[in-house]
Amino acid sequence: MWICGSISGQKKSEIIQDEKLLGSYVPEIDSILRFNIKKENGRLMIEIEGQGKTELDRVSENRFKAKKVRPDAFIEFAADSSGNVEKLKWIQILPTFEWDRFDTPATTVRGSPDTFVGQYRLKGNNGQILTVRNENGILSFQSGVESKHNLIRLSDNIFRFERNDFSLTCDFKLDESGIVRKVITTRKGPITCLKISGASNETSKHIFGTKTPFTAADTLRGMLTPLRSCYDVLFYNLDVVINPSTKSLSGSNTIRFQSMQAFDKMQIDLFANMSIEKILFHDQPLMYVRKYDAVFIDFPQTISANTIEEIKVYYSGKPQLPDPATLKGGFLWYYDKNGKLWMESVCQGSGASLWWPCKDHLSDEPDSMKINVTVPRGLTEISNGKLLSKSDIAGDLTRYEWYVSYPINNYNVAVNIGDYIHLTDEFVYDQDSLAINYYCLSYNADRAKQIFSHVRSMLGLYTKDFGFYPFKRDGFTVMEALYPMEHQGAVSIGSINNPVLSDNYDSAESIRTMWHEAGHEWWGNSISCKDIADLWIHEAFATYAEVLCYETFYDKAVALKYLKGDLPKNEEPIIGHYDVNDFRLGDMYSKGALMIHTFRNVLDNDSLFFSVLRGMQSQFKYRTVTTNDIVSYINKSTGRNLTGFFDQYLRYPAIPEIRLRVRKNGSSLQVGYRWKTDVNDFNIPIKVTAKKDKFDFIYPTAQWQTIQIDNMSKDDFKVDTDGFFIKVTRE
Repeated sequence: MWICGSISGQKKSEIIQDEKLLGSYVPEIDSILRFNIKKENGRLMIEIEGQGKTELDRVSENRFKAKKVRPDAFIEFAADSSGNVEKLKWIQILPTFEWDRFDTPATTVRGSPDTFVGQYRLKGNNGQILTVRNENGILSFQSGVESKHNLIRLSDNIFRFERNDFSLTCDFKLDESGIVRKVITTRKGPITCLKISGASNETSKHIFGTKTPFTAADTLRGMLTPLRSCYDVLFYNLDVVINPSTKSLSGSNTIRFQSMQAFDKMQIDLFANMSIEKILFHDQPLMYVRKYDAVFIDFPQTISANTIEEIKVYYSGKPQLPDPATLKGGFLWYYDKNGKLWMESVCQGSGASLWWPCKDHLSDEPDSMKINVTVPRGLTEISNGKLLSKSDIAGDLTRYEWYVSYPINNYNVAVNIGDYIHLTDEFVYDQDSLAINYYCLSYNADRAKQIFSHVRSMLGLYTKDFGFYPFKRDGFTVMEALYPMEHQGAVSIGSINNPVLSDNYDSAESIRTMWHEAGHEWWGNSISCKDIADLWIHEAFATYAEVLCYETFYDKAVALKYLKGDLPKNEEPIIGHYDVNDFRLGDMYSKGALMIHTFRNVLDNDSLFFSVLRGMQSQFKYRTVTTNDIVSYINKSTGRNLTGFFDQYLRYPAIPEIRLRVRKNGSSLQVGYRWKTDVNDFNIPIKVTAKKDKFDFIYPTAQWQTIQIDNMSKDDFKVDTDGFFIKVTRE
């Protein structure tokens, strides 16, 4: 780790409000890492992405101590003359570190730069690796996820890196034969981190998760324009080589498509930071132009309607790094506790085109796909679908070939690389069976087996409630990975324990995450939204799948406590803006699940409710859908017009409000009631206390109605807010 330093001569300053401290900071010596300062439940927190987070305690005006960090670490914020916070310093006095060489030294001339080249493992922490390289006679080092830095030679075996107040000294220790066996590093000075805005380097791009205006780039990414609708993707053949040393990839993607109409120009997508080497059509290069992340391809002649053609795109580059603060996807590059590479691609929202060329619109899924990934030998690579082959090839590399035999949405296509072990199992339901694959890091086998032991019961519940697993031919994979995601057929439950700083282990949270991400195999992967604005179809149902697990494997009280444990803010509609790739998460998890729970209680018929869920899976399997498709199906299958119900929860920030006038009338209670909503035709029934401790339905509308209840006090009259997510107001 690079975190270290000391500081003196601090000046007294005015206390800066916590709100001005919030944001992301990038270390001057490591542009890859992010320090995120945020507030959670009123507490100021610091998160080092990929390494965990902890609370900050104020110890002076603008100086804080990071809890549970050893040795003691302090954060000091600095503001400019206008009071805007522009940087922080991470201050931590660390001892010298000893790194043992674990690779095979090359035969070199004693004292030459190549003498020091190699990989060194931190003594006492196998997860930290120091890599020393020689490039044109200049020695450089890279530790963990740090950027590469050049070293200046001070003496025969001592080198130093300096940046402002920070320095790192490397003292290489040679044995009698002149081979370097270890290196001692000494670090001094604070780490300065500069505050960054959430904006992309290209000011023309909308920032995910914010309310900033949309741009032309957003339209090119999010709209199904004529240059995209003119063709339908049938098959992708993605073939990439991953180079961890440079955090880059190179390869090609063959796009097989059917023309929906005659055209001579089409749009595909690839992020601007990725280079296109050539695009071939019938082995001849095509002309193309690029604008933002869109690629416009010209054909030498018109492609006739209803024909099947192919193009092959050769490309390379460094995929962007993720930024959770702005919901930006990318490639995660880390090392596990044994010092082995651990990597995952995550591109929901940002799009698959951040790392491979494709038609990056959710409305068009290929019917099938091949994913070929080449990685350094000794590592395991896991992608989607079924593993066809694994072969060692020249260059000390291993090539993995995967085949997805079902439609797959682009953001689900994934690369996972690590020191994995592989376990197998089988799920049997009635006369049907499903092959199950488990992957976990080599040192987490026992913990992983505990988590994986819950898979068959989960699949049994989902089969009963939603229908049999929709991707049977490809099998079902549950895996440990850096970031939890619903990658089709390669479901990630996240890291079982923190990959770098701690050994914390929460099996209950890992199991809950598995319930959610596996639920996406039905809600999000089998049924997918056409536009990211309708992402609630994925997240609301997957969250409610968690509720069903709690209800089944625990009880209804536990399920209800979980359901109401994270109440939404109700500040903006769940449905986003169409045609501009409006990726924001907001309330779609909690509010979406509460909406589904309310819908279930409106029906008051679980047999019908689960029949509707299974029916949707049958009706829309392997298809992309809209909100209107889902609501229309529900209306038809239930025989009720619930359009107004879903419109209120999905298209407006406010939840339905029931207005009450409760008056005592002798021994009876007179109750007036009506709905106050944004939607005119909102008319669902709700349950209220009809007799003490017993609920029954009333049927409010926008107009006042009145009921009289005998032998009841005002305090005994209640609305069933456990079953119905509504606001109750007494006048």
